[in-house]
Amino acid sequence: MAVASHNHGEMVLPSHNLHSSHFSGISSPYPDPRNGAHLPMPRKNSDARALSVVTSDSDRDHDDNHWAENGSPAMDPSDIKSTGTHPWHRVYGRTYQGFRKWAYFLPCDEIEQDRLDIFHKVITEARHGDGLLYSPHPPNARIMDLGCGTGIWALDVANKFPNAHVVGIDLAPIQPPNGPKNCDFYSSFDYESLWEMGEDSWDIIHMQMGSGSVVSWPSLYRRAFSHLRPGAWFEQIEIDFEPRCDDRSLESTALSGWYRYLKEATQRTMRPLAHSSRDTVSCLQEAGFTEIDHQIVGLPLNPWHHDDQEKKVARWYNLAFSESIEPFSLAVFSRVYESSLDYIQKTTDAVKHEAFNNDLHVYNILHMYRARKPVANPST
Repeated sequence: MAVASHNHGEMVLPSHNLHSSHFSGISSPYPDPRNGAHLPMPRKNSDARALSVVTSDSDRDHDDNHWAENGSPAMDPSDIKSTGTHPWHRVYGRTYQGFRKWAYFLPCDEIEQDRLDIFHKVITEARHGDGLLYSPHPPNARIMDLGCGTGIWALDVANKFPNAHVVGIDLAPIQPPNGPKNCDFYSSFDYESLWEMGEDSWDIIHMQMGSGSVVSWPSLYRRAFSHLRPGAWFEQIEIDFEPRCDDRSLESTALSGWYRYLKEATQRTMRPLAHSSRDTVSCLQEAGFTEIDHQIVGLPLNPWHHDDQEKKVARWYNLAFSESIEPFSLAVFSRVYESSLDYIQKTTDAVKHEAFNNDLHVYNILHMYRARKPVANPST
């Protein structure tokens, strides 16, 4: 049965997939890969607002007045709660950052922070655990993490390279208050606004899973380019969430229908989740980068693969993906399609049911890019 559309814009999924219960009724049939694994301790604060950030007011380039003067979107006081200078709002029981409201469509609460850390583990496993950085860098490198989230990547890099200085920036202040002395966090910071973090002064600028939060990739790449030293590197890691399968059609599946509507919804918000490697390479080139390296890795949605390493990656990715279906859908489906919570729950249950189906050999693609700022300007 093909995906169709109601008059109200809601998608119709195959009816036989809609008999399942709400989120709590759909559990993974696979062993939890977190058992015995090295992951951050569970967060004891149920509200992300309780977490502070490591920052220095004297070093902050843009304060709240700057953002207000430069067009920070108006926020509805009826659904905004604030602690200090950081606003928050809730959608269907999940907490979202309110600074530049809807600049990021995913939550920032404790559940979301755990999900982000799981994806960090997925990416590490997919790369066979062979390091956090692709690019050569000096021992005392200055490293920036754009959209650092929980700060887990920045903290790992700071611990691994104690002579480096690592700075993470993010919209939401959800990073831990205590960390290595060589690691700082700055929030609330919108990397699509003007930023003055020291041009020609960074050895590596890293970005991970930014799709869905960027209006203009060309502008962002130009800013990164201008802040790198000549000869320094920009790194980007993205996941293409379009479901793929090499041995059958996915046309009538809940997975395929859900992704198509998610793709369209995020396009309507001007921050598309869909990732194009061709566009990425082209935009990096137009920004002035050279020596562009692009690598891809398949991420199986469940452990159907025969290879042991692939199975290990798949167990982690099954956990990460299944934990992503709900947050990917809640805010954007309710905003764009005006979908009810009950409808979203039934839809995401159907998708999760298929993600756990070992007979569906579905996978996504992990994209890894490295691009260099030329050592000397070609015009000189």
